[in-house]
Amino acid sequence: MTMMAGPPAVAARELSWFAIRQPAIIRFLERRLWAPDGDAFALALDAACRLHDALTVEQGLEPARVTDMLLREGYELTPPDSLEQWVEELCTAAPVMLSPAEELLVLRSVGAVAWALATARAAGIGDAVVR
Repeated sequence: MTMMAGPPAVAARELSWFAIRQPAIIRFLERRLWAPDGDAFALALDAACRLHDALTVEQGLEPARVTDMLLREGYELTPPDSLEQWVEELCTAAPVMLSPAEELLVLRSVGAVAWALATARAAGIGDAVVR
């Protein structure tokens, strides 16, 4: 199951909107996961979009923009077991093969995104503050 179902134009709009809304996440994932095949980056980007969408649906509001500082803080934390299991399921279901090292980097990166999104929301960081 892919996050961005529907016609390619719809998926492209969703991804471009996410990139505009959360540029720090895109840059963070690129720095940590980019490789010539792009598989780990693509998987983490899909997971980040899913997390962002889940928070939007659950809370009825788009998550605040996150900063690189929040992402770096989250990267140093140990992701909760539930997030680890979810990322493992995404990796298993993906149409690409990641090495164990790549899977660990994806987990840490997605954990950082989850931390940053939750922390930004809890701190009340808004668009006026993060530009």
